[in-house]
Amino acid sequence: MNEKKSDLLSNEFKVACEIFLFNDEGKKVWFTNLVESLKDEMGQTTVMNSLRTLFDWGIVQAEFGETGKGRAGRLLYISGESKDTIRQVCEAYWKPRRR
Repeated sequence: MNEKKSDLLSNEFKVACEIFLFNDEGKKVWFTNLVESLKDEMGQTTVMNSLRTLFDWGIVQAEFGETGKGRAGRLLYISGESKDTIRQVCEAYWKPRRR
């Protein structure tokens, strides 16, 4: 079995982990740079569908704020009650892939 650990995650958890890492590093994340960050894992439509599910589950929340180019945009965050769970999933399955 030569499966990477990150392959065990659903697309929703891959998106959640990526958002968590941006947040954990103190970086802002919005849809466009999230798609760019995940381009080797999935396409734009998959990221959007995963975000919709994560919003429905209450794992991800958004606030309007300034993006990297000074424009207003929807900044993405992991909700407070989900942070510990996503942190554990991220450290076990996602962080080694990103570093």
